[in-house]
Amino acid sequence: MPGSGKALATSSRSGRPGLALLLGCALFCCRETNPPSEPASNSNANTGSAGRPLSVAILVPGSLSDAGWNYSAKEAADRIAAELEISPKVLDKIGASERKTVLRSLAREGTRLIICHGYEFNSTVRELAPQFPAVQFVVSGYDQPDPHFLSMVFDLSEAAYLCGVIAAVISETGHAGFVSAQQTPPVALCYEGFRKGFLGVRPQGTVRPPVYIEGENPWEDAAAAKIKTQTLLRADQPAPVDVLFQNTDTASSGVFEAVSEASRKVFVFGANRDQNENATTDRVPASAVIRVDRAFLEVVREVRAGQSLSGVRRHNLRTGVVDCVLNRRLDRLVGAETAERVRRAVAEARAKITSGQVSSESG
Repeated sequence: MPGSGKALATSSRSGRPGLALLLGCALFCCRETNPPSEPASNSNANTGSAGRPLSVAILVPGSLSDAGWNYSAKEAADRIAAELEISPKVLDKIGASERKTVLRSLAREGTRLIICHGYEFNSTVRELAPQFPAVQFVVSGYDQPDPHFLSMVFDLSEAAYLCGVIAAVISETGHAGFVSAQQTPPVALCYEGFRKGFLGVRPQGTVRPPVYIEGENPWEDAAAAKIKTQTLLRADQPAPVDVLFQNTDTASSGVFEAVSEASRKVFVFGANRDQNENATTDRVPASAVIRVDRAFLEVVREVRAGQSLSGVRRHNLRTGVVDCVLNRRLDRLVGAETAERVRRAVAEARAKITSGQVSSESG
């Protein structure tokens, strides 16, 4: 995901263009889920320190139907509503041209907490946050500190490292691939984590250079993702790729189709959300996940308690927000003996990462 700088092994997506909306109806042209409900007048459970109802908005750059990064924000909103009885306003497809208008409108109408789920919002929030000191702003996938808002970093590279370890154990050819929508700093760090995990187990193996979908809407273009993946799987020098990591959001369905239709056995990892049991392929041994719901629930609780948010908050394997989730059907996918080797290797690698013995970054 978004961002720049060393720490941004972070979320796996990147700043990408949203769909243009008419500025004059910015709030109404965006899809909204879980509209805010009026809190009971005699309850303080859902109010901030000033006693006013706590209104929350969550903005995402793409479609909530992407089965990945953007959809995770809806899952977070659903959990916040269920556990805190606060129903966030969720607005999707917020493109660059309307970000400032939408954010300013939300702030002026009294929204107390605005969570921008994506690095691409950072410049707009940097500009507007000082103008609205009563509003708490959060930008996820961004790693630079600011006194006016909270930056939240998801170090997905650690989970990608564990996927690399798994790939090395289950690969028969010793050659792995990597597919993503765009070349961005966080995607690069995710690749390095996967590569380092793989070569740590199989130093004589190969992880091919990343394959990028690119194009106008690379995170949504499933057809292009399928073609790129098929091309990668046809390459046979120095040996065919039989396991790959993908980070493509909505376009992942194209990657999964290519894997499912491959003439030989190929495995692929899920990313951002748990994609182990997706509807397209049953060849997903594990997923590198970000538990966005847990991270967002935490900040809503803090704001409700009257805390101010600023600086940088980093989530990784240690915090439990980032994780590598094994497929519950792993024994059937790779065989019981191999599955047990995978579990032992992942447990060992996880312990080394969380203790600081091993880093998912290159070097």
